[in-house]
Amino acid sequence: MIQDNPVKWSQGFHGSEHPETAAIRVQKEYVDTMIALKRENMDRIYAYVTGLLEKAKEELGHARSGGSSGDGRRMALRQHVDEIASYMKGQALDLELPPTYGDAGGAQLRDHYVLDQVPAYFGRVKCLLDQWYDSHLLAVYDEVVILVKPRGSTVSGQSNNS
Repeated sequence: MIQDNPVKWSQGFHGSEHPETAAIRVQKEYVDTMIALKRENMDRIYAYVTGLLEKAKEELGHARSGGSSGDGRRMALRQHVDEIASYMKGQALDLELPPTYGDAGGAQLRDHYVLDQVPAYFGRVKCLLDQWYDSHLLAVYDEVVILVKPRGSTVSGQSNNS
């Protein structure tokens, strides 16, 4: 029985590849790797904050329903909202928190967020997060254009050799 060689060689090792084709393939592999590296972190951040939003929305639903665990649910909601705000601030995305009940809510609700204001906050977070993600994708695209721009090509009429 003949067993296939478990080592998978790329086309560059076959010896029959034209040098220009090999150069294009290597450049494409490099660009693909750079895109993957750049996107990995921003995709992870986007997924994490989106997951936090989903958890916070769930807690908001429980907090609105009240019941015997209303205070605990409001506290959990506050923790989720604070974590979202901290994470966004860590990405240089500062967003105003929803208002709290303050003295009007009495001692029990003083430090909790006004439940009717929280959904609007979630909407602002999602909008800002989407804008952040899109701007980072555009930056990655701009970097890729610089990577693949052939020498001697012009940008807005200016030569690359100057």
